[in-house]
Amino acid sequence: MDQTASKERAISSLTKKIGQTTYKVNVFFAENTTATFEDKLLHLMANEIANRKQDIPDAE
Repeated sequence: MDQTASKERAISSLTKKIGQTTYKVNVFFAENTTATFEDKLLHLMANEIANRKQDIPDAE
């Protein structure tokens, strides 16, 4: 593996420690996609909003 690929891989992972557990998340996107980062982010937010609406009971 060349040095450039190593740097890209290092940038594309996140590490978070919560309590006694350490989580490492690898982030990647398909290189041949036509969706922009903004498109992906809007899609994630729309899904999160839809999931929250399902979890909240109707006030009726």
